[in-house]
Amino acid sequence: MREESSEEENVLKEVASVNDIIHTPVRLAIMIFLLPKGKALFTEVQKVLDLTAGNLSSHIKKLEENGLIEVQKAFIKAKPTTILYLTEKGVNSIQEYANLMTTALTTILEEKKEG
Repeated sequence: MREESSEEENVLKEVASVNDIIHTPVRLAIMIFLLPKGKALFTEVQKVLDLTAGNLSSHIKKLEENGLIEVQKAFIKAKPTTILYLTEKGVNSIQEYANLMTTALTTILEEKKEG
């Protein structure tokens, strides 16, 4: 077996074992949405991703349980508001995920060119 094939197999194994907490499409979208500012209102995320409050809440709970985001309840203009914060662990996790996907695609595409 060629060395490139071995490299391709290794990167595919890494992709297959990627953290499924982030890899879920809605959770990935939440993390990417939070990345530029580091925080957002629950209602902003809900509107942009077109999710029900219950659906968004279940995804937020998973992200929070894994330390990727923090949830803060506050009153803004006398209205209860939920604010989502991307944690340092969350930033690192999304960067690792992006690096892995970039490496995987680069490796596979290079193998295709050579093959």
